[in-house]
Amino acid sequence: MAINNISGSYRAINSITPPKVKASEEGLFKPLSGKVSGAMSDEYIEKIKSCARQAAASGKNMVESGFAAMRDSQMAKHISPDRAKATSQVSMALNSVTRAWKSGKNILNLFGLPYTANVFKGPLKTTAEIYNENGEMIAGFHSDNGFWNSVPTADETRFQYESNQIYREAYNAAKAELAAAQQSQHDGTTSLDIRA
Repeated sequence: MAINNISGSYRAINSITPPKVKASEEGLFKPLSGKVSGAMSDEYIEKIKSCARQAAASGKNMVESGFAAMRDSQMAKHISPDRAKATSQVSMALNSVTRAWKSGKNILNLFGLPYTANVFKGPLKTTAEIYNENGEMIAGFHSDNGFWNSVPTADETRFQYESNQIYREAYNAAKAELAAAQQSQHDGTTSLDIRA
């Protein structure tokens, strides 16, 4: 059973227990957490606006402009939990031939991380769920597909939302400026001189 790959999102997995904390729209109306506000530096916001202006001028989208990669890199550096280390530890435990598992729920405390994992062993299937220090589910595994799937935290969801809103506003402003400049240029070249 190969379980060291991480892919996609958690949407395809049926969880045995629901996440303890869910990121939802109501979280968008709460003040930014210290982690999110710290990652939203002035330099980062300027980079977002620069990507948006370049995209508006060139007709590129969020991915083509480099914004999505920049946002995800900033999020990985400042917001995201260490999913790779956590999934690696749980994968090693699942693959261990010497480890004895009881049927049902098994709880693992991860070494060097403030995370826990719930491993559910059944006669035909195994699932695992990793929770961060806030009780938010950050990754899930199901033996049917053999892959780890990321589950976004509330801070990751909020960081992406805030970043996307800044990008959208800067993009729309740049598009409006370009349209106004084109209209002004058009008005100047099509006026007729009707003096005799």
